[in-house]
Order: sequence, then C-alpha cells, then structure tokens
Amino acid sequence: MSFWDRLYIPGLIKGMLTTLKHIPKRKFTYQYPEDPRSVEERNDRYRGIHKLPLDPEGNVKCVACFMCATACPADCITIQGGPAPEGWKTKEGYQREKYPEVFEINMLRCIFCGYCVEACPEDAIQMTGITLPQYFRERQKEGEVLGSSRKDFIFDQEMLIANNDIPEQGLHPDS
Repeated sequence: MSFWDRLYIPGLIKGMLTTLKHIPKRKFTYQYPEDPRSVEERNDRYRGIHKLPLDPEGNVKCVACFMCATACPADCITIQGGPAPEGWKTKEGYQREKYPEVFEINMLRCIFCGYCVEACPEDAIQMTGITLPQYFRERQKEGEVLGSSRKDFIFDQEMLIANNDIPEQGLHPDS
C-alpha cells in the first residue's frame, strides 16, 4: 500500500463525490402515516399478506415440503404434513404423497420478507398487494373489531385460501 492509500484520502474523495452526485436528484420518500401510498402506486413485487393458491382441480398446491418454513427467518410458518387424499395429482400426473393438514402463518411474527415465496418449489404460496390493516378493514363485519386479539393474527389454511379472492397481486414467483 502506498502512503496515500494508507491515509484513505482517495477513498474519502470518491465517497464524497458519490454523495454530491446524489444531492440534486429527486427524492422518493413518502411520509407514511400522513401520506400513505395507494394500492395502485405499489408495484407487482409488493409484499403484502399471504395466500395459498389452488391447482386447477381445486386442491391446495402445497406439497408440505417445509421449505417455506425452513426459509422463514421469523419462524412464523407452521406446517403439519399428512398423506394426500386419493386422487390428488402432481403437475406431472403422479399421485401426490403429502399435503398440509395444518398450515398457519403467525402474522404478528411475520416480517413480510418474501423468502417463503422464493423458497417454494411448487409456487404454492404468494403474497397479495394489500397490507394487514387493509385486510382487517375489508374483512370485518359491522360491529366487529378484527385485530383486537392475538388469534386474529394467526392465519390458518382456510383463511389463506380465502385470500385468493384479493385482486391486488403482490410478490409471486413470476415477478
């Protein structure tokens, strides 16, 4: 290392030039509580709440391989696999070996990182384009308060399948 390299002056100058280069550019900062972004402004990789898509026969695509639960850094996915019912076929036409008897996502633990979507080999878990508060506002009935207890935040398999009617697309394997 030369004398100038040991002083870190060239690196300091390069860093300052990078900083000065970014000063005149337009900023994309949203002041969230006061200025929330609408659903239309979000891109197709937005990481909202989860859903479990169904195959063409109406069965859950999940084969209980536990890869999403393994990839989850927050450890919020619980799966209990069981033997698949007779007649459930894979994409290739073979009899499926397993399916999830229990599939739960604890939304209080979830950090919405999308690792579960990326890890799934069957494209059996996707993320919608809406946030958890939006979900509760849309799903609650008159006089009901969703999100007031911890059990409201544990999404079981039926709730995740029911999320397929949410039209806003978020992070999915094709994006």
